[in-house]
Amino acid sequence: MGRLANVVAGTVFVLLTARHLGPTGRGVIALAFTLAWATTSVADLGTSTSGRIGLLAPDSGITERDVLSLTVALVPLQAVLSVIVVLSVTSLHLGVRFAVAVIALSVATMMFNSAVCLVYGLRRYGVAVTAEVSLAVLQIVCLVGLFWTGRLTTTSAIVAMTIGLFLCAVWLAHATGALSRDLLVRHNSQWWKLVTDGLSPMAGNFSLFLALRADRLIIAVVAGTHSLGIFTIALAIPETLRILPKAVSQVIADRVRSGVDQVAMARRHARRFVFLYSLLLMVAFLVGWFLLPVVFGEGFRDARDVLLIVVVAEAVLSVHLMQQALLVGFGRSTGIGVPQVVGAIAVVVLDLVMIPPWGMLGAAWACLLGYGVLAITSIVWTNRELGRQVP
Repeated sequence: MGRLANVVAGTVFVLLTARHLGPTGRGVIALAFTLAWATTSVADLGTSTSGRIGLLAPDSGITERDVLSLTVALVPLQAVLSVIVVLSVTSLHLGVRFAVAVIALSVATMMFNSAVCLVYGLRRYGVAVTAEVSLAVLQIVCLVGLFWTGRLTTTSAIVAMTIGLFLCAVWLAHATGALSRDLLVRHNSQWWKLVTDGLSPMAGNFSLFLALRADRLIIAVVAGTHSLGIFTIALAIPETLRILPKAVSQVIADRVRSGVDQVAMARRHARRFVFLYSLLLMVAFLVGWFLLPVVFGEGFRDARDVLLIVVVAEAVLSVHLMQQALLVGFGRSTGIGVPQVVGAIAVVVLDLVMIPPWGMLGAAWACLLGYGVLAITSIVWTNRELGRQVP
């Protein structure tokens, strides 16, 4: 339900910005979020994952204060990384105000993502739902207000999203009961464990970012933000439905980690979900084929050319997400990153080879082939980890 609220807000955001700002404006905004998630996947050092695993294990000795204090301590690192990344893309001619907004968005994204993972680790799903529904309502109100008053620009849209993420991150931190003025005063012996356990997830998170987002950076540089805007609209349908495998994988991981399900049952849940999800994606393709130019405008009609390919790629990606849920559930943090690194290398190489000559179509095929490598590697590696360590 929490992820569904995010999707509603995201759909309104994409619809308003796409119809009002066109493919080029939509491409610039997509680039901003790509840069934000690029830094987030590195700056938290994988502690959002290792912290959640530690909190779910009753004998780990890790508390919500340990995770929250480390998150706060890592915020400056996120800010520095954001500045470096934004300065490194000067060839895209981002304005000063827009660049500052992207830096703020990056910091807020990292804070919110870490806060949500902290609450998930405490299994306080009601708190997470409340925060994400509130975030969705706040962002929709701000975006509609900007659109109604004629002030909706790429920069104002980014600022509206940033404010919502920041406020909800602070509220979530306060809701855990661990937020206090002396949060960073005492030396915390658990930080080192959280960081070392988070290194593989960090490598995996950054690799997964490359697998899912590197094509957007390459398209922006090679073909421009206009083509990027059209391509991201084609991805809007499968990426919207991605909340389903993410939500189901969250529950599978937590049920396993809490001792509710064993290996066989968890695998059965994962297989059934992938089958049903693939059917849903096919229905979404048929609907999207007819509605894309109607909903987003004629400027996005070319998005239909790659829609089927990216929908099939999304079904393949769900296989990887289910395998990752098993690794998280059984606490195999050191094995989380390996499949993602292999998959990311495959996707990036395919992107570099296929996007320059074929543009969006090349990016779509690179997604499908690269996700195939990612899924196969995940299956092999998960079987290896669980077969060696789980009876």
